[in-house]
Amino acid sequence: MNKPAQTISILLLSISVSVFAGCGEQKTTDTSPNEAVPTTSETVVKEGIDHSAALQSMDEIKWNDVKDPLIEDAMITKLKATIAAFVSKDLEQFHATLGPDVGTGHDYLFDHPVKFTGIAEAIKENNRILIPVVGERLNNEEGDSPDIRYTFYFEKDKDSAWQIVSID
Repeated sequence: MNKPAQTISILLLSISVSVFAGCGEQKTTDTSPNEAVPTTSETVVKEGIDHSAALQSMDEIKWNDVKDPLIEDAMITKLKATIAAFVSKDLEQFHATLGPDVGTGHDYLFDHPVKFTGIAEAIKENNRILIPVVGERLNNEEGDSPDIRYTFYFEKDKDSAWQIVSID
């Protein structure tokens, strides 16, 4: 075989090997780099699964920015733990953050996902401190406002420790 034919044969062989090596099992998608990939909630809706079941509560409160003379550090600690339990849907931890006499009366709140966004000005009412936590509903039902406010009622127990005694 002459030199140019040999060079062409080697070139064709290397191209063939490259092509075959690239033809191994590859998983491809129909999405081009510029095409938007649907979000989880869009995927859930398209697949026919209940949209509200896929929503999770979120905590976007800037805890370090909470500066209210009525809100003590112990209240913030307890409130943070309560919101964290709510967001993670940990019912046992949620109950542990509430006062001992509260019970399970607030468990229904877990059925309504919320994006918690801030703390409004606290209010003193007799021996209680009311702390409004504001946010947005994540599963807006027709006629409902997207804004939501849960008021946490704090009261000191016999040991002078702040307890969450109610949520309204």
